[in-house]
Amino acid sequence: MLSTRKQAMFTALADMRRHEQGSHGWSLFHESLSEVAESAACGGLDQVLSALWRQRPHISDAHAITLLGIAVRQLALQDGGPADVFRAELSASRRAPVLARALSERAPDVLRLMENHSNSYTGARRFLVPQLVIGAFAAARDVREVRLLDLGTSIGLLPRQLNNKVIHDRFAGDLRWLPAPPPFRTIPLGHVGGVDRPPLPTLAWVRACHGPSDYYEQRFAEVRWSLDQAQEAGTEVELSPLDILDLGALEGYLRARRINVVTCNFVLYQYADAVQLQIVETVTRALGSPGVLLSMEPSHALARMGCVVRAYRDGGTRALHVADVSDGHFMGTVTVRDGLAELLGKGEGR
Repeated sequence: MLSTRKQAMFTALADMRRHEQGSHGWSLFHESLSEVAESAACGGLDQVLSALWRQRPHISDAHAITLLGIAVRQLALQDGGPADVFRAELSASRRAPVLARALSERAPDVLRLMENHSNSYTGARRFLVPQLVIGAFAAARDVREVRLLDLGTSIGLLPRQLNNKVIHDRFAGDLRWLPAPPPFRTIPLGHVGGVDRPPLPTLAWVRACHGPSDYYEQRFAEVRWSLDQAQEAGTEVELSPLDILDLGALEGYLRARRINVVTCNFVLYQYADAVQLQIVETVTRALGSPGVLLSMEPSHALARMGCVVRAYRDGGTRALHVADVSDGHFMGTVTVRDGLAELLGKGEGR
């Protein structure tokens, strides 16, 4: 009999398998995982999940599922062991035993990866919305110096991309704004930093976070191109190992560096709702004024396309609904909501 938590996780898995993108790179893994969960060979899976939940009790179901897939993918990239899990030409009945064996025989390796990492997908296009919204916020609120921190920054791509017009112009045409985007403005950056839980992710880990498909190979190529462009521009970013669940350390970092703008993209969903609120409270309490936390999170816990953009101003935890994005990879439509006007001082006050 599955525990209540395992039942909830596999309910989430069933929902993720109905994702609109279909074969999006992780569907083969999700199908194999479902087969293992329902089979008599689920002992290794149960062992891994039980250990994970002891070590990371606040992890969300969607994050646990994606992190498990990334860990198996990393092993496949390292030594090819469980590579058959991701071979589309094999039936689920042939892929599932490979996954069950990997979870049983290589449980310590899988657990080590899951305990020490997060989903560091790192989409190259996700900076498009923060670039325009933060630029508009700084102009509207007369913020002369933006001291920015990116939470869950992975390899620090997003903060490196800010103010880079070359990168912006390559990707902006694939993102339609309704009714219209704010103009591109150079953000008056005074300090740019990023934090992630130690050990800091590597490019190899980021690759493992991209599903095994042509679609994700294209997205990863965009990451590498953007890194090259950012390196040429010479943007300096202070990357620091810091677990944002260490709320005291997070608050100390924000105050010591006088941070007034924080970005957080596809990070909060990784934790239980109560923990998400604690993070928001900590950040907004410590922000310089006028300050903002700009958060972009999946709309349906990775079970559907799209994400929601919210803003939290310094000193409060009321979410301003800034926009909805039709595709979490930021190729589609941004629908502007009333929260953007309020963030910029054009709507009612808090």
